[in-house]
Amino acid sequence: MRLLLNGNEAAAHAARLARVEVLASYPITPAAPVMEKITQFIADGSLKCNFVRVESDHSALAAALGAAMAGARSFLITNSQGLAYMSEVLYHTSGLRQPVVMAVVNRALAAPHSRFPEHGDVVAQEACGWIQLFCENNQEVLDSLIQAFRLGEDERVRLPVMVNYEGYIQSHTRETVDLPEQEAVDAFLPLVRRPVLDVNNPLAVNTVTGPELYMDYKYQQDAALQRAGEVLQEVSAAYAQLTGRDWGGAVTGYRLEDAAIVLVAMGSLASTARIAVDALRAAGEKAGLLKIRLFRPFPAAPVREILRAAEAVVALDKNIVYGAGGALARELRAGLYGLATAPVYSYILGLGGRDVGVEDLIGIYRQVREQLGAGTAPAPYQWYGL
Repeated sequence: MRLLLNGNEAAAHAARLARVEVLASYPITPAAPVMEKITQFIADGSLKCNFVRVESDHSALAAALGAAMAGARSFLITNSQGLAYMSEVLYHTSGLRQPVVMAVVNRALAAPHSRFPEHGDVVAQEACGWIQLFCENNQEVLDSLIQAFRLGEDERVRLPVMVNYEGYIQSHTRETVDLPEQEAVDAFLPLVRRPVLDVNNPLAVNTVTGPELYMDYKYQQDAALQRAGEVLQEVSAAYAQLTGRDWGGAVTGYRLEDAAIVLVAMGSLASTARIAVDALRAAGEKAGLLKIRLFRPFPAAPVREILRAAEAVVALDKNIVYGAGGALARELRAGLYGLATAPVYSYILGLGGRDVGVEDLIGIYRQVREQLGAGTAPAPYQWYGL
């Protein structure tokens, strides 16, 4: 089935196709329409799901976590201040190894108050132990959410997953989206129950853990997160067989075969960068694009291999880690450490919904080319478009 859907509608259809059993949600702009669409599916009988109405985003994740521990497939939606408010429960969910899936409709954090997109809300939670995927378009929103359930529920992983897409740019803009058949999704994503809670076998959960066990447990949690990158590759390949759409696992490259300067982006900016690369190639430039789909765990090994021959790398960050720069640039520099031929030029741009167009990225490319030709060392980071 092919439909004209905005990102929020695509997320809701993904939840329906995944046969989520518990939706716990608190309305927040611009993510609330996902909840509204799913409750419509519940009302018309096309989805058998329990909707838990809560008083806050903190409570929403607490309810989803409890449902997951009882063996239900749980889903929720939030962004921005709501994601910040549930921070405490984010750590509980990953520490308890529960495969809750959450759509995060990225929106800038206050203050000042903003309703517009950037990646700062999810970057602020990069250390919470959740898998983090970024989507370029609405088709990828639907496909990534379906894949997220299989990834998180895989016995080698058993971790929660955030699927990120940007407010308004994606959440409220319609694109053509292909929906797989329900039977195909059921075969790809069978419902496998692994409840922690059992009324016939009561357990104490999350009891106080001493130094002799805590660090070992965290080692196992980190090892599972690291395995998620390899499992995602398998999941993406299996989904490609199902639908013909291959999002490439953790990363995808575009026109990298002889690229000298490579733009690196996450989310919707990858589409803009792809057009900019085409324009630069038409002008005789050796430009390329590396799209980061998986931010946590960061795919350092494939990134290092792909960018090994680059003369320069340009990190395009829709976030700011205050006093340190962009999170993507930081990861790239760490992953490329020791490759003297690949300096990383870091740009902070698009915060709070500020527009970034094709000409902006072409301008950044040319600025980097000039600095590279002059032998100018990259600044730690620079703000673009002020």
